[in-house]
Amino acid sequence: MFQKYLYIFIFFSMINSCAQDKNDVTFFSVEEKIIPRISIPLNADEETENAASEFLKNFKILTGENLIIERSNGLNTNYFYIIISLNPTQKESYCLYKKGKNITIQGSNSENLLYAVQDFFKRFTSLTYFQKNNSKKVDAFEKNIKVPEEFSFCSTPDFAYREPYFSPNFNTDFRVWNKTNYLELEWGIWGHNLPKIIKGIQVPETIFALVDNERNEEQFCFTSDILFNYVNEKVKDLHENDHLLTKFMILPNDNDLVCSCNTCKAVGNTKNDAAPAVFTFLNKLAKNHPNLSFFTTAYSSVKKIPSFKAASNLGVFYSTINIQKGVPIEKIKNFEKFENDIKKWKDYLNNVYIWDYVVNFDNYFDIYPTLKVAQDNLKLYKKLGVNGVFMHGSEENYSTFDDLKATLLAALMWDTNINIDNEIGTYFRTKYTSKLADVLINYYTFIENSFFLSKKELNIYSGINKSVKKYLDPKVFFSFYKEFDLHTQNNKYDKDFLKLATALTFLNLEIMRDAGLGDYGFASLNNNEEIIVKNEVGILLDKLFVYSKTSDIKTYNEVNFTIEEYINSWRQTIFRYHKRKHYFYKKSFKVLSKLDEDYTNFKVLNDGTFGLKDYNTNWHLSSIDNLVLEIEKSAISKSKKITFSFLQDKKHKIYYPSLIEILDMNNKSIKKISITSDEDLLNTKEVSIDLPTDFDNLQLPEYFKISIKRADVSGKNSLACDEIIFN
Repeated sequence: MFQKYLYIFIFFSMINSCAQDKNDVTFFSVEEKIIPRISIPLNADEETENAASEFLKNFKILTGENLIIERSNGLNTNYFYIIISLNPTQKESYCLYKKGKNITIQGSNSENLLYAVQDFFKRFTSLTYFQKNNSKKVDAFEKNIKVPEEFSFCSTPDFAYREPYFSPNFNTDFRVWNKTNYLELEWGIWGHNLPKIIKGIQVPETIFALVDNERNEEQFCFTSDILFNYVNEKVKDLHENDHLLTKFMILPNDNDLVCSCNTCKAVGNTKNDAAPAVFTFLNKLAKNHPNLSFFTTAYSSVKKIPSFKAASNLGVFYSTINIQKGVPIEKIKNFEKFENDIKKWKDYLNNVYIWDYVVNFDNYFDIYPTLKVAQDNLKLYKKLGVNGVFMHGSEENYSTFDDLKATLLAALMWDTNINIDNEIGTYFRTKYTSKLADVLINYYTFIENSFFLSKKELNIYSGINKSVKKYLDPKVFFSFYKEFDLHTQNNKYDKDFLKLATALTFLNLEIMRDAGLGDYGFASLNNNEEIIVKNEVGILLDKLFVYSKTSDIKTYNEVNFTIEEYINSWRQTIFRYHKRKHYFYKKSFKVLSKLDEDYTNFKVLNDGTFGLKDYNTNWHLSSIDNLVLEIEKSAISKSKKITFSFLQDKKHKIYYPSLIEILDMNNKSIKKISITSDEDLLNTKEVSIDLPTDFDNLQLPEYFKISIKRADVSGKNSLACDEIIFN
């Protein structure tokens, strides 16, 4: 009986297979001398010619064959054609269809026509973006290409504006292949650039905001006629010089200052909200330039929707900077506010765009695998009627897997329902050898799912410790890194591979720095008292140096911290730490001073980790009180001195301390050391104080205090301390 069913199954399988083959027809064949021609209308414009040339270019990369382009309103029945044309009246952005022997490719505009050409090659041929972009050569020209006997596909994006702001998107071929926008080509004014527009010209102080009855050059007065007239002329000049620049962003400067002059208050400004004046300004621009679009952002000083009507060619970017936490927005506590905000803006304006964030700006090498989170968010944005998305990535800087992220985010912004796991697999298999691709697919898919399933938040400004807790399991990462490293020799001339190797090596070191002493750390503790730095650290630092030099990567975060300085800081630290005694390692102690809300984990002060110049990793910050500890003498009885490490980062109001003092429990001073102020804007410093001895004629009591006094500077300031070592 089983054999009977098996034969039946095989029979129908064969029929189905034959049917599949029968439904495919030859589109191109060297052996059969079947070569299509390209047809464009007799009156085809330059954009249609460009699309035809793009088809020809792709076809030649794939097959080595030069196709003939015919300009005609009729077709020669002796040939079959790829008919390329514009159809401005069609509802969909582009369509591909075949009925009979000819294939038609149509776009609603020139941009969509180019997208349609790329879609044809993605659907029906083996051509990849890496081959098209010459980063991966075609192994052998295609000799035979088949397409379905009949097909009809049309496509329209889920969002009208789609920009993944990573360096791969700066490439024209990438944008055409992945159907994305690029701010440099469409925006005459972008971001907080009003100061640049007025730079170098004589302007009266009345163009600046009146704050506390004084003109403040840190912000603008958006009811100033002089400011308006100048910006209005600038918009006119920019558009006339380049007609593609049709969008303009008018933003207040990046601060909370709001103009309170009489005219600004008259249009509706409040002490904290400049939206009425900004939209008054935009309405005037919109009236003067009805064919252009003007945007601002719902961010910082632009808060509530004005009471007056907005012009139809106005729009807003809603920034998610305060709610983007590495979890889907629908699952955060502020979701309802976000939802209501978007609905209100949609009722007020035709164009509501989202300004989203998809990297860790404190560490571009943190993988920050947010594709599945982004997919959930994009589905939400679509449901709420958002019609544009700007995904703020690492800009021109490299970030880990930025090419993968840019590619998949582009695909998601066109179609929010794509299968991300499948797309990850397709991406790596088209870019790398099968063995390396498998390593990357397995790991990246794992961390995407780990990140997505974790309920822990991960801010877009976060230290490595939070990434480890969210998704970056050290055991899994180290295993993956070893597998990845096996492929280095075969890819030593591949710049993209070397960029990735740079980032992953950096990440390996960061995980070790966060782990401190132990299995996953940078060192071990010999006999529970002596730090021994692992040989592996030196090897990794050497690799990081070589990889970063050969791949030409110099920095690793938003503020351009350099890899060279990172390596030097590591070497200096491990040189000091190697064979240093650490009698205080993970010993219990008390903190007697008040702790900052975000820095209640004081165990970082003796967990064997060390800080560099990023205050987010391994530093304990005190901003509301001096740092006062209670120590038990028996726990550190072998010690002769205490060594402290401090950070000074004046941009973030972090300063070296002014005084370190050892006190008894009655606050009687036993020993102290003053620390002179330092002009360093950003640096670290080690400070030591000897413990009292018989020679000092002083003794430590059984319990004593260490008091570290914050700097004597005006205004808010913080003290940053990492490891306190009794040695």
